[in-house]
Amino acid sequence: MSKTTGQPLPNVLTKVVDLLIESRIRIDAMEQILVKTNPVAYELYLGMIENLRAQKAAEVNRLLT
Repeated sequence: MSKTTGQPLPNVLTKVVDLLIESRIRIDAMEQILVKTNPVAYELYLGMIENLRAQKAAEVNRLLT
């Protein structure tokens, strides 16, 4: 049991996963709206996401070496 909440850890993890899934669904919906309303902004958004992924990968590699 978690000392802070009194809930079993699997219940807490389930809630966290549920929130992550809900957030991903909302992001997907907003992406679809952006694609339909402003394709240029969507392309910029995709570029930013790729840059963030590359930065994350570089940071993980730096920490692992």
